[in-house]
Amino acid sequence: MTGSNVRAWLLLPALAVLAACGGDSAKKENIEPPTPLAEFAASVSVERAWSGSAGKGAGVTGVQLQPALADGRLYAASTSGEVYAFDAANGRRLWTAEVAGASGGPGADAGVVVVGTIDGAVVALEADSGGERWRARVSSEVIIAPVVTGGRVIVVANDGRVHALDAENGSQRWAVDRGVPALSLRGAAVPIVLSDRVIVGSAGGKVSALALDDGRPLWEQTIGVGEGRTDLERMVDVDGRMAYRNGDLFVAGYSSAAQALTADGGRILWTRELSSVSGVAAGDDAVFVAAADGTLWALDRRSGGALWKSEALMHRMLSVPVLQGDYVVVGDLEGHLHWLKREDGSLAARTKLGSTGFGSGLVVDGDTLYAQGREGALAAFRLR
Repeated sequence: MTGSNVRAWLLLPALAVLAACGGDSAKKENIEPPTPLAEFAASVSVERAWSGSAGKGAGVTGVQLQPALADGRLYAASTSGEVYAFDAANGRRLWTAEVAGASGGPGADAGVVVVGTIDGAVVALEADSGGERWRARVSSEVIIAPVVTGGRVIVVANDGRVHALDAENGSQRWAVDRGVPALSLRGAAVPIVLSDRVIVGSAGGKVSALALDDGRPLWEQTIGVGEGRTDLERMVDVDGRMAYRNGDLFVAGYSSAAQALTADGGRILWTRELSSVSGVAAGDDAVFVAAADGTLWALDRRSGGALWKSEALMHRMLSVPVLQGDYVVVGDLEGHLHWLKREDGSLAARTKLGSTGFGSGLVVDGDTLYAQGREGALAAFRLR
C-alpha cells in the first residue's frame, strides 16, 4: 500500500471522518485490493471452543472494543450500549449491563470492569453482577480500553489527556495533558502500566513514561518525525498496541518506525523503519509487527534485524498481532483469522469469524485466543 493509499484508509478525525481498519474502507477506489488468499496445507488444527455475540460491534466508528479477561471471566462491550460478562471457559453469559454510548474497552481487574463512553464518561461495574460502582467524567470521549491495575484506572481520552482514577470510587488522582496535533489518527495506544509508571503512546510520534503515583513525567522519546510538505504527509502517530517484555518496551508507529526502548529510562535499543497502525507483539526472541501495508514482520528482539517477512496478507488491513503458542495470529478485513509459524512465517491455519475486521479485538490467555470482530461476533479458539 502506498503512503497516499494508507492515508486514505486512515480516516482522520480532523477531517471529520471516522477511522476504519477494515470493512467498507477496503472498497474505496484509492485502496489497493486485498491480496487473494492462497490455498495451503494446514499444519495445525484450530478448534472453536465456543462462540457468541457481544452485541453491535465497532464497525467503522473508529472506537476500539476488545475483550478483557479477569478471574475466569471474559468481558466485552458493544456500541449499542451493553457490557457483557461471559464464562471464559465455555462462553456462558453471566450478566449484561447497560452503559449508554460505550466506546472504549472494557478493562477489568480486581473485581471491577471499566468502560469509557463517547461523551467522556468512565463507568465502573461490579465484576460479579454488572451493577454500577461509580461513574466519572474525563476531558473528552474515550475510545480505547481503560487499564485497571494497582487500585488505579488509567484512561487516555481522545484529546490526549491521561487521567488516573481511583478504582474504588472513581475520584481523579491526577491528569496530564499530552495534547494532540491538528491532524492525527482517531484513537491512541492502550497504555502499559508497570509497577511504578504508566507508558503512553501519543499523536506526534512520542512515547513517554509517567509516574503512577502522581503523573509526573519520567522520560519521553520520539518514535518518528514526519516528513513532507503538508500536515497530512508529516503526520506521525503511535496508535497501535505496544508490548512490554523483560524490561524492554516495543512500539511501532504510523509513518514512523518500529523501536525498542528501555522501559526504565526510554533509551533507544534499536530502530527499524516500519510503519504500523495495528501494533506489535513481543516474545522472548522476536517482535512481530503488522505493517500498514499488510506485511507481517518478525524482528530479532535484541537487534531489530529481520528474521522473516510475510507478504501473504498484503493490503488485508491486519489486526493487532497476538502470540498463541508457537504461532502469531492476525485477523484481516474479511473476518479471517490466520495462524503463522513464529519460526518462519509460513501459514499454518486459517478460520473465519464474521465478515469484517478485528482491529484490537484479539486477546490470548494461556492456550486460548479470544476474538471480537467489528460486527460484534465473539469466539474462543484453541489449537489441537
